Amino acid sequence: MSDLQPNENRPTVDELIASAKEAYEIAPNSGDPQGFEPDFGHTFDDYGEYEEPKPQPVVRRIRKPSLIKKVRIPKLLILAVYFALVVVVGLLAAKIGWKLADDALGLTRPDESIEITISENDTLDSVTAKLKKAGAVKYEWLFKLYCKVRKQEDFFDPGVYSIKLSYDYHALVNYLMASAGNRKTITLMIAEGENTYEIFDLLEKNGVCSREMLEQAAAEYEFDYDFLKRLPYGESNRLEGYLFPDTYEFYLKDEPQNVIGRLLRNFNARLNDKDLNEIERSDYSMHEILIMASIVEAEAGHDDERAKIASVMYNRLENWENPLLGMDSTVYYGAMLQGEGFTINLDSPYNTYKYPGLPKGPICNPGLNSIRAVLHPEKTNYYYFATGVDGLNHFFETEAEFNAFINSDQYEDIIPGR
Repeated sequence: MSDLQPNENRPTVDELIASAKEAYEIAPNSGDPQGFEPDFGHTFDDYGEYEEPKPQPVVRRIRKPSLIKKVRIPKLLILAVYFALVVVVGLLAAKIGWKLADDALGLTRPDESIEITISENDTLDSVTAKLKKAGAVKYEWLFKLYCKVRKQEDFFDPGVYSIKLSYDYHALVNYLMASAGNRKTITLMIAEGENTYEIFDLLEKNGVCSREMLEQAAAEYEFDYDFLKRLPYGESNRLEGYLFPDTYEFYLKDEPQNVIGRLLRNFNARLNDKDLNEIERSDYSMHEILIMASIVEAEAGHDDERAKIASVMYNRLENWENPLLGMDSTVYYGAMLQGEGFTINLDSPYNTYKYPGLPKGPICNPGLNSIRAVLHPEKTNYYYFATGVDGLNHFFETEAEFNAFINSDQYEDIIPGR
């Protein structure tokens, strides 16, 4: 039995149903509420009216029937084609590799000697082109690549080289350097009494170096010798007197400073300590001794005349009131420099008929005999000399004796040093 007691104020079930019907106004035979409008305030004012989305039609792709039938290739055939391609590519690579190796190693080139001339302005490209033209290189790009990998693209020295076509790249690079000892040489004799320009012409004619380059080096290059310290720069005959006459072996197509340097080194080596001490003890500088020695060299016809000619010069320089040397050879040299003919009226610092004392500089390159003749002149009273028809110089103490000789049929009118 329930403990709950009936409450007289509690509504009955029928009253509750009637109240609900009245509140919700349920229409007869309908499950939907009529007249019920929920109030949401302004919550949905910005959304506008709702439209039900239209369903999209489903697109179906229709597969067309394939006109080509799939063919199954046997795996064995695929492997055969692949193997054939590998073989073909391998053969091509081997053929190309053989050609490159043949060129780099010189395997099939003939063992023939050729000459290659490298000039001062040649580059790796121009050297390679010369090698290809000569037949020593076939693939220019490969040779240049080799040089660049070895970092030897700038190692080529000017000169004429004798090489063989069979040389490989390594040998070609090494043989085209001055240090390789493979440069072509020529043996030349520089005679005593030749002047700077005669020597330069000889060197140019025989392919050693151009006269223009030699003149520029003589005028401007700083050769490191004490005996050259006081010589001013700028004139192409600046080294006149110091280019020692001798027989030399020169490299062809050599640098001008190398060529001149050889002559200067020989000059420095050939003057011994005794000669240098005697020059030091004399009243003249080395340059003045060389000026006098060059005049002796130009004027002397025979060795036994040198000391006598030196005596004449000392007598004129030291004993005359007006010390004019009056040497034809110096006038000729000055005229040559100015591009004029011989005349004792020439306005030149080499005209010893016009200007007293020694000329401006040496007039040729003397040998040791002339230098030592100046260091050890004969003790004479000679002031004059002239060449006879016998080819010898005749010496006189007085002007009267000299004039009598040159007016005789024994006199040979020549210009020494011409």
